[in-house]
Amino acid sequence: MKTHKKQFVLIFTLIALVTVSCKKSTTSPTPEPEPAPANGTAMLHLHTNVDTNEVADYGIVYVLTGGRKISVSIAQLYLSNIQLVKADGTTFDISGLNIAKTQPIEQYMLGSVPAGNYKSIRFNVGLSPATNALLPEPSDSTFYKPNMWFGNTVQPWNGYVFVNLQGNIDTTNAANATLAQMQPFSYRIGTDAHLKSITMPDQNYTISSGQTQFIHIVIDYSQLFSGITLNNNNNLSIMSKADNTSSLSNQMANNIPLMFHYE
Repeated sequence: MKTHKKQFVLIFTLIALVTVSCKKSTTSPTPEPEPAPANGTAMLHLHTNVDTNEVADYGIVYVLTGGRKISVSIAQLYLSNIQLVKADGTTFDISGLNIAKTQPIEQYMLGSVPAGNYKSIRFNVGLSPATNALLPEPSDSTFYKPNMWFGNTVQPWNGYVFVNLQGNIDTTNAANATLAQMQPFSYRIGTDAHLKSITMPDQNYTISSGQTQFIHIVIDYSQLFSGITLNNNNNLSIMSKADNTSSLSNQMANNIPLMFHYE
C-alpha cells in the first residue's frame, strides 16, 4: 500500500513539473526598448568683424583694406530659420530659434542635434513675416531690444530692424581722412522684403554623441559698403521703414549674403 502511495506522489509531482514547464515555455519574453538616437550639441560661434579686423569693442578705429578708417558704435542682427545640412544633403531644422546677435556675445546654443556627419548650415538674416509682426513682452530678451526697432516702440506694421550697423567712416575718395573728418553713418535694414537666406559653403564637420560641436562664422559688416559711394551724404543713412524702399537699402540688403564666411 505504501509503495502504491509513493508511486502516486511521484507521478503527481512529475505532472506538476511538466505543467509548470509548459506554462513557462509559452510566455513571450519582454521586448527590449530600442535605444534613443544618439545626440550631440551644436553651437554657433559668431565673430563681429569689419574686414579682417575683429571688433573687440565699440568705438575703436580700425583700418580697412585700402586704408579707409572705420569705427563701429553698434553692430547687431537677427538670425532665424536655422538648418544644419547633413552629408547626404538632408537637413535638420533648429525649430523656433531666433538669435539676436550682438557684438559682445559670440556663443549661441543651437541645441540637441542628431549625431552624424554634416557639411553646411543655412539660416535667414532677419525674421519671418509672422515673427516680424509680433509685439514683444518686456521680459523677452530676444525681441525687447529698442535699438532693433524703427521707432521708440515696436509696431507690427513696421516690424523689426534685421541688421543695425552704426558708427563713423572715412568718406574721402583717397581714404586719407583724419579721425576728425570721419563721418557718421547709420543703417537700419529691415522689412519683409529684405529677409535674406544664406547657405554657407560646404565644410564638413561631425557632431558626436554627447559632445559639443562649434560652427565658427565671421560676420564682416564692412561688406555692407560694397558698391556704395561714401562721399555722398545721402548714402550714409537708412533709418525708417520708408527708407527701406530706397535703392540704397536694396543694394545694402543685397550685400548681406557677402557678410558671412567661415573663420
